[in-house]
Amino acid sequence: MIVTEPSRSTADLIVECLENEGVTHVFGIPGEENIRLVEAISRSPIRYVLTRHEQGASFMAETYGRLTGRAGVCSATLGPGAINLLLGTADATTNSTPLIAVSAQVGMNRSFKESHQGVDLVSMFAPVTKWSALVATPGAVPEMIRKAFKLAQTERPGAVYLAIPEDVEKTAAPGGQAPLAVNVPRPDEPSRGQIERAAALLRDARAPVVLAGHGAARAGAGKAVRRFAETLGVPVATTFHGKGVFPDDHPLALGAVGFMRHDYANFGFSDADIRDARRAELVLQHWSLDAPLGGRLGAASLGDLLGEEDPQVEHMLGMRAVATHWQELP
Repeated sequence: MIVTEPSRSTADLIVECLENEGVTHVFGIPGEENIRLVEAISRSPIRYVLTRHEQGASFMAETYGRLTGRAGVCSATLGPGAINLLLGTADATTNSTPLIAVSAQVGMNRSFKESHQGVDLVSMFAPVTKWSALVATPGAVPEMIRKAFKLAQTERPGAVYLAIPEDVEKTAAPGGQAPLAVNVPRPDEPSRGQIERAAALLRDARAPVVLAGHGAARAGAGKAVRRFAETLGVPVATTFHGKGVFPDDHPLALGAVGFMRHDYANFGFSDADIRDARRAELVLQHWSLDAPLGGRLGAASLGDLLGEEDPQVEHMLGMRAVATHWQELP
């Protein structure tokens, strides 16, 4: 009797890629269309955490990402199972938390045939993720998994969604396919010209104020924020997610802003002529829409001052760089 080894499926290749990315847990619920992926995970060191509901799986993955800084992974079957992942996936993006949502999808041979539970999941997830895509061919798995984790974990972090058709999942993996090497992107320091322009604006400012947000917390920039504020005597407020970056009992602390329509800390922003948003996700702050800007406002953030186009101020002048190089400026 000749016993042949089972062929390596695309599901096995996906799990190999997840292992390569350092995944230790996957949160979710098995289903008929994603059972091969779940079985492949069971043969790996990755622990599949069975949840009572897919929505719970998405929030567990988000919490994992928030606590570790690495993308949490949640899994579901197609149709309603995948749709139940939406809330936690959207919450991860708005909270700047790395998350990978993976679900099954109807087979490619069932596309456009009004198939049972066949809905356009990629379009459904697109508005609440950094990237939403269909794994249409086994050969694209290594590149798509690597791209998913890179996007999810690169500033500003967020969620990524991948839909895996049932027939693609069970197809034999192409020979020679292997996970791609993991490269961690490092942001460049700002140029000398950027620092000098920022310094000139701050030097001419009458009442500057710093807003330290979640990005400053993720970067561990608390000491740099404090050094910057104390050197210039600039008051510092924090967003909800930035709390802890600057000590609340510090003489320059304005506290957290964003809850009340116009609380005491917000008055400081009304009177400020330069508002330096230190990696603050302004889209989450109601005060940025409600507080009167007045005629003294030079710009909403250093990102605007330096010509950056990202409204979330994620690629703006780095706090560490300004605090480090400030003493060198004329």
